[in-house]
Amino acid sequence: QVLKGHIALGNAIFPNGTNGHSLDILARIPLWKYGLDYRHGTGHGIGSYLNVHEGPHLISFRTRNVPLQSSMTVTDEPGYYEDGAFGIRLENVLVINKSDTEYNFGDKGYLSFEHITW
Repeated sequence: QVLKGHIALGNAIFPNGTNGHSLDILARIPLWKYGLDYRHGTGHGIGSYLNVHEGPHLISFRTRNVPLQSSMTVTDEPGYYEDGAFGIRLENVLVINKSDTEYNFGDKGYLSFEHITW
């Protein structure tokens, strides 16, 4: 289920102006179907010189009114953990790009993710 959420988020196409809070659900739905979840955000911005968690954007259940924009880097890292037993987390680095969609409702423009790591 973690892999399904990981793939769903990584394949998302979304309108300009979307914040990460609106996309977080895509990674969690496969777990929610079984009454499962994880306690951390799904993704965060990436900095340089080992400043791995860099904002202001993130993909999380925590609300931050920062729209995702083209050229931003972000992680896709859903997981699941059984306390004291095991855990799994899948992590990819993504860059946000403009997406060439068939239609452009409201002239908003659309964005998608390019996988930097697999």
